Amino acid sequence: MNKVDSNIVKDKKIATIRKQLEEKPVESEKWPNAPVIYNDEQLLINNEPVMERWETPYMASLAKVAASNGGVVLEVGFGMAISATFIQDYPIQRHIIIEGNETVFGHLKEFAKTAKRRVEPMLGLWQNVISSIPDNSLDGILFDTYPFSGEDLDITFAVPFFSEAHRLLKRGGVFTYFSCEIDDYSPEHLQLLQDAGFKDIQKEVIPVSPPKDCVYWENDTMMTPIVRK
Repeated sequence: MNKVDSNIVKDKKIATIRKQLEEKPVESEKWPNAPVIYNDEQLLINNEPVMERWETPYMASLAKVAASNGGVVLEVGFGMAISATFIQDYPIQRHIIIEGNETVFGHLKEFAKTAKRRVEPMLGLWQNVISSIPDNSLDGILFDTYPFSGEDLDITFAVPFFSEAHRLLKRGGVFTYFSCEIDDYSPEHLQLLQDAGFKDIQKEVIPVSPPKDCVYWENDTMMTPIVRK
């Protein structure tokens, strides 16, 4: 495992988003029916910047990790279908996708009709539907949703999902997610993964080129977690 740097620097724009969410949290109960702006360059839900096209190299990296075992892959958050499209390029058996917004879910259903691999769309916030997936049933997981509160960005908004990921994965299964880290795990981040039961925790650092007007990332790298059960 790569050595953890104790002087981790967070992306400044992530810190700005955290402050904004502290002052005005997203109302999760309104998310399913929130208005959507969806085009080739960006996805906004309730005017929140959920995803942008420049993330493509990072999404490719997350998809590669999640699909590396083949088998059954769970993707939490469909977004612009960037990572989903990459996952479909790998020889997986089933692709379960959870999406919490109804408009985006409509795009997911259309995606499923023409996908190369079997896609099983699930509508709902992950907190409400995840219990329907059995223990020890997944070979890979990709988690990339949107934070609803400032607290969600203290480490990464995947933290509440860590224990579920450990429950769902088969032994040797792999978990990856939007890390909110530039190039390494913070000690707190690493500890939370270990507390959830993970011991094999690695990473890859991916070059990215966010535009200057991107509101949530300004650095030229993003860390891809490679976390095995």
